[in-house]
Amino acid sequence: MILAGPGTGKTQLLSLRAANILKKTDLYPGNILILTYTNAGVKSMRERLAEIIGSDGYDIVVETFHSFSNHLITDSEEAASVKGDRVEMTALERIQLLEYLLDHLDGMKPIRHPNAPYLYRRDIESDISALKRDGITPEDFEGFLKNFEPNGVLIEKKHLPRLKAMSKLYSAYEEAKTPQGNLAVFDIRGRYDFDDMILLATEALQRESDLLAKYQEQFQYVMVDEFQDTNGSQLKLLQTL
Repeated sequence: MILAGPGTGKTQLLSLRAANILKKTDLYPGNILILTYTNAGVKSMRERLAEIIGSDGYDIVVETFHSFSNHLITDSEEAASVKGDRVEMTALERIQLLEYLLDHLDGMKPIRHPNAPYLYRRDIESDISALKRDGITPEDFEGFLKNFEPNGVLIEKKHLPRLKAMSKLYSAYEEAKTPQGNLAVFDIRGRYDFDDMILLATEALQRESDLLAKYQEQFQYVMVDEFQDTNGSQLKLLQTL
């Protein structure tokens, strides 16, 4: 792990390390995996590698966590046991699902504004993503609220109705994406969202030993640019790999 301030050359050092690995070993460029967080970061890293290594730099696998995970679950036959026939949810489908749940679930009054029922939809999207990024399931969230007493510091008593409504919606949201989970919004294939990609990839690697062995054999070196931004689900993927 490289600890250094902004602009001091951490990305450059990763590129040089990759070049050094290829120079001193008999590995192919495709045996090196570099993960980062944005498509702009991927583009920048690929250009840096090409400058230092030449055309072989483009053969090093550089992806975002999400694109790597999505390729794993869509391109690997072994991952079908986890993904099934589910397809990636579009942004429009996510909006439609959340609005449907706000309209049809009981107990949504604390997070459904009387004059603008979808006023908090974006906040709800953000909260669901935050929970999933740290690997907190609907069951975890529900269990936490069941045993939690408001302390007036982290959570006040007035917040509990909203949190309980959020817990109920989160559970219904996850259930709706399963095959035949909510046919009013989706078809029978079901869906997975942006945050599910990493969770499904990790589950596939943990469940399918042949898949894990294949990826571990391919990627002899795994590096992460901007590692300090790694969240709980991303770290679990890395540790599994």
